[in-house]
Amino acid sequence: MLKEFKALISFFTRIPLPISEFSFEDIANYFYLVVLVGYLFGIFGVILAFLFEILLPKLLVGILVLFFIEYLNGFHHIDGLIDFGDGWMAVGDKKKKLMAMRDRYVGCGGVVLAIFVNLISAFSLFYILNINLLYILVVEVSAKLGMLSCSTFGKPLIEGTGRYFVKKADEKFLTIGIILSLPLLLLFDGIDRKITIIAIIVAVISGFCMAKISKKHFGGVNGDVLGASNEITRVVVLLAIIACFKILGL
Repeated sequence: MLKEFKALISFFTRIPLPISEFSFEDIANYFYLVVLVGYLFGIFGVILAFLFEILLPKLLVGILVLFFIEYLNGFHHIDGLIDFGDGWMAVGDKKKKLMAMRDRYVGCGGVVLAIFVNLISAFSLFYILNINLLYILVVEVSAKLGMLSCSTFGKPLIEGTGRYFVKKADEKFLTIGIILSLPLLLLFDGIDRKITIIAIIVAVISGFCMAKISKKHFGGVNGDVLGASNEITRVVVLLAIIACFKILGL
C-alpha cells in the first residue's frame, strides 16, 4: 500500500519521490487514498496562506494560494478542466464531444470555464481567509473526495489512464474516502464542524453530478473529467461554505 500511495503522490503532484516503476492498475486498487493526497494539498495551502498573510493583502493571498496549489499539481487538473469545457460546449453527438475534448487545441469553452472556475475559487478563498485558514484543508480534501465520487458513480471510457481509476472505484472506495475525510471534524467545533460535514456531503454530490453530466455528454468518465471534477468540486464546496456563513449571518 505504501508503494501505491507514493505512486499516487508522484502522479498527482510534482513532489519528487524515489519510486520504482508502477502500473496504473496497481495504484487504482488504492485510489481511495487520493483523499490523503488532498490533505497534502490542504496543508501546503494553509502554510502558504499563513506565511503570505503576514505580508500581503488577503485577496492577493487567495490568488497566490490557488496558483501554488495548482502548480504543485502541475496544472494537471486545470488541463482536464479545459478539455472538459471544450467537450461540454461542443455541439453534436457524444463522438463529436469526445473529439473536442481530446483535441490538442484549446477552445473557447475550455478557456471560459477555466477562467470563471478559477476566478470564483480565488475570490472565495479570499472570503474564507477572513474566517479560518483551516477551511483551505477542508476544501482540498473535499476536492479529492469529489474526484473519488465521480469515479465511483461514473462509467469508464475506453481510452486514457483515468479508466483504471474509474473501473476500480466503487461504493467501498467512496465509503473509505469519506471515512478518511472525517478527521477534518477534529479541527473544528460548533457550527464550523457542522459546515465541514456539509462540505463533505456537497463534495460527494458534486462528484455524482459530474459523473452524470459526463455520461450524458461523453458516455463516461476519463482522466480529463476526473481532473475537472476536482476543480469544480473545489469551487462548489467553497461556495457552499460561504453560503452557510451568509445564511447564518456570520
